[in-house]
Order: sequence, then C-alpha cells, then structure tokens
Amino acid sequence: MHSLPQNKKRVLYFPKTLSSFTESCLSLTPKVYAIKESLYLDIDPTITLFGGEEILFLKATQLASSFDLPNQFVFTDRCEWAKAFHTQPEVFLPAGKSRDTLLLLDISRLEFIGDPQTLEDEAPSRRDLIRFMKRVGIKKLSDFIALSRTAIGLRFGQMGVILLDWVLGERELILPCFIPEETITEKLETDEITSLESLLQCLRPPLDRIKVRLQGRSQMVKTLQLKFYLESRNKIEKKWSLSEPTQESETLFYLLKEFLTEIIWDSPLQGLEIIITDTIPYVRGQLSLFENKEDVFSNLAEYLTKLRAKFGEAQVGFPVLQESYLPERSWQAVWPPQEVIFPTLMENEKHYSTSHRPLFLFIPPKICYPLASWKLISTENLMTEWWTEKGGRRYFIALPPQGNRLWVYWDLEEKVWYAHGTFD
Repeated sequence: MHSLPQNKKRVLYFPKTLSSFTESCLSLTPKVYAIKESLYLDIDPTITLFGGEEILFLKATQLASSFDLPNQFVFTDRCEWAKAFHTQPEVFLPAGKSRDTLLLLDISRLEFIGDPQTLEDEAPSRRDLIRFMKRVGIKKLSDFIALSRTAIGLRFGQMGVILLDWVLGERELILPCFIPEETITEKLETDEITSLESLLQCLRPPLDRIKVRLQGRSQMVKTLQLKFYLESRNKIEKKWSLSEPTQESETLFYLLKEFLTEIIWDSPLQGLEIIITDTIPYVRGQLSLFENKEDVFSNLAEYLTKLRAKFGEAQVGFPVLQESYLPERSWQAVWPPQEVIFPTLMENEKHYSTSHRPLFLFIPPKICYPLASWKLISTENLMTEWWTEKGGRRYFIALPPQGNRLWVYWDLEEKVWYAHGTFD
C-alpha cells in the first residue's frame, strides 16, 4: 500500500462562489483561486496571523453570508482532495485527518480528485474508468491505492497512474491567482420598494459587501457614483468625491442618506447601481500615544462629506485664496485643507489691505436700495475682469439707522446698487 504524504496545507473550499465574494477573501489570504465557479483558499500562510484556523474559518463563513451564498464548504489539508470531500454541505476535517478520511470514500469520488482546472474535461473518461474499477471489485479509494503502481498501469493505463499520483498527493498543483475586476459595482433591484425607509434598509447589504471587497483589495473609496434607473426610462446619475477616503459602509450609508432625502423621482425607481470609480491604497496611519488627531480628522472628514453631499462640494470646505480682484472669486472652498504658506513681510506690504471687507458675502450679490437715511463710507473701487462682464464697482460700508452694517457697491455698468456682504 502506498503511503500518503505527511505534509499538509490548510485549504478552505467553497463549491459555489461569486467574483465579489472571491475578492473579499483576499483579506484572509493572498492565495485565492477561483475556478469553475468554485473557490479555493490556501490559508496555511495566514492561520497564525488570525490567531488560529477556527477564527479564520469563522471570518470566511461570515464573509460568505454577506453575499447570500449557500452554507457549503470543505475544510481540508490539500486542494486536490477538496472537491472529493464535498459529499455533504459542511465538511470540516481537522488538520492531519484528511488522508485517513479520503481512503474511506467511495471509488466514485475519484472523479473529483486532481487539478480542478481539468476535472470537467476529464469527467467522461474518468467515469468510464471508474465503472471498470467497480466491475473488478474496487469499491473504495483504499482498495485503489492498495495496488502497486505497475498493476495500476497494466489494468487502468496512463490515466490510472495519474489518478494514483493525485490521490497520493505526489503531483504538483499550480493554481492561477485571482485578479479582481477593475471596478467595484453593486446592483440593487428596487421594483418592490415603496418608501425611502425601505430603500435605505436595502442599501445596507450592498454597502457592507462594498466594504469587505475594499478590504480584500486593501483600498479605500475616493470617488463614488450612483445610477438610478426609473420606470420612465430616465436615468439619474450622481457622483461624489469623498472628503476623506474610507472603507466604512456606515460612512457611505449616511452619505447616500443625505442625498436620497432630497431627491424627487418623476416615476417609480426600478434599479440602483453603486459604482466605486476611484480608489486609493489603504495605509494604516501611525497613531500617537498621547493624542487622537487621526480620530478627530477622520470624524471631521466624515461630517464634511455629509455637508458637501447635501449643500454641494463648492459650498463646504476650507477657504483657499484665488487670484481675482472680485471678492466672490478671490477664494474657494476645498477639502482636504491645504498647507498655508505665509508671505514674508515685504510681500505683505505689497498686498492691499482688505480689513474693511466683511467675512460673510452674499453669493450672488443681492440688489438693494439704499435710503437717504443710510450713511455711506467709500472704501474701494474695483474693475471687473476683462474676460468676463465689463464694468466696475464702487464699494461702500453702509450704516443704516438700525445699526447692522452692510457692504454695498454701485455697479458702474448696470447703474444698480448691490449688497455684497454683512459685517454681522
């Protein structure tokens, strides 16, 4: 009788898989192989990292449940034996016990031992050979390997010898590594959804799947796109650049919630597509023992993301100066905050003082009608940029009797008064 190898690999085999589930498993091990709608995870390199095979196995089955996959798996020592053990939905073989269990299997399971990439093509010839083995009295795999290699070659030919090597684990198995799809996309059918609350609840599972797929790729969302398919055949698209890249499904959920509470459909919603159009690598930040700056920045980024989704990206952020004489164009809101480079003393002397300008501007400026009782104090004259509208402005600080100061200007081209800001 031939001896089976003592060396082993711990392999987790899923008979049914999805490409999205497969890439999420990259967070468990880099050795992920997807073949013929089946999934093989060589977890031997990462067992210690996760604190034992039981913990790693639990994480893998939890991932599978996120994708609504049937609860079917085989936990064994070798990839080439995994499919043969799939005689019931759940098979957990302790380390080192796979070879003993293998020999107890019926000879018909010989059809599923070997390279999973070629099993389907070899199936007809294997079945013919197995039928012949049964006729000559071979009932179990232990009966098969009890024969000498010479006897197997004479009785069953070259295929019999190859199958013997697979059973013994003497043939080298090289599986192709899994490469994720270029774009992460999750789709949601919404025909039966009749309220915003139910839609929000249905959003959580696809967002959770996006989270584990990002973790598998070791990436974070940078740009997110939504496509809404309506019964009227209209399609609404929305795209966001996140203030702070993230993997967290909860952050994405609140971002979408802000948008959905304000949108109005012109007909029932039939489908929703969530697309991650841009990502960046996930790198853990170095945490300080004395401060929580990383947490503070992360919380601020999450809050700003919600505000930018609700009010628009141009309305929320940190102000950055722009080269323009017109006050409303002299700055813009950006995120993340940029490094501030302070000018030298000589440069400061060249800059025109803007201390008389208010912090709060009306954008766009509002037409106003100063009364005779208002006191107007002239502050500056500005010419509009030549490549935009023509004309100039004469700015004043207006002091109405009520006491609230306004910043107003007289438009030299339109001959109209405008209120541009308030000092309140």
